Amino acid sequence: DFGITAGMLGTEVARMINPSVENLIRHLPAVAAVGDRSEAPERARYLSLVQDAYSEQDCKDIALALDYQQFWLRFNDGRELVKDLLNLAGNTSRHKKLVALQVEGANLAIQDQMSACMPHVVHRTLRNGAELFLLDVEIHAHKFTFPPPGKTSGEVHDRLCQQHAGSPVVTIGFGPDFAVLRSRGVMMNIPKMVRELRDEIPGGGISGGGHLVVGSIKFVEGMREEVLGGLIDKISIVQAGMPG
Repeated sequence: DFGITAGMLGTEVARMINPSVENLIRHLPAVAAVGDRSEAPERARYLSLVQDAYSEQDCKDIALALDYQQFWLRFNDGRELVKDLLNLAGNTSRHKKLVALQVEGANLAIQDQMSACMPHVVHRTLRNGAELFLLDVEIHAHKFTFPPPGKTSGEVHDRLCQQHAGSPVVTIGFGPDFAVLRSRGVMMNIPKMVRELRDEIPGGGISGGGHLVVGSIKFVEGMREEVLGGLIDKISIVQAGMPG
């Protein structure tokens, strides 16, 4: 099930190994669900489980704060900082203040990035009715700062979905040797597409995967046009349409 996130599974394993931590970590699956944009039915159940202490927006804020801080921490585990962000240190007041501070910084950075890149999004309508949006994040987005290419593509996608409510939407953010995909209402299977492209484009150096409708692809720089063209062709023939 592609909607069951690593955070959900990790929490369930942790509480089975050590039941005494269950109350301390019971909100982590809800944070993971909103952070990974899970659409599984378990998302609502995990959110309901912690609604007495954490609203859905609280969980989204925690996920964004973690995303923002992780970018700057890079290979530093930031253990105590992460504990405070996840409210595992027993100081709820500090947790709330720290999350609010990180969310403010993250949103300012996201807004700056969107102001730079949204005017450069290229739109086309595919033959299956899906609205396809392309953005070269290598030349039309700030580098070496938050949000990185994957997060940038996701934020662009969210805004395009709002602008095209009711329509199936696919967003591809690409660079010299990679592409990041986000979709709504398009029945893609990205791991399957990656396998097919690897067989169909010799010398492409293609790898990647992800979920059914969210993922990324790596390839060699000299084959970018062929890979992107093949990917778009595959997207254009799958079923597309929003549920009625």
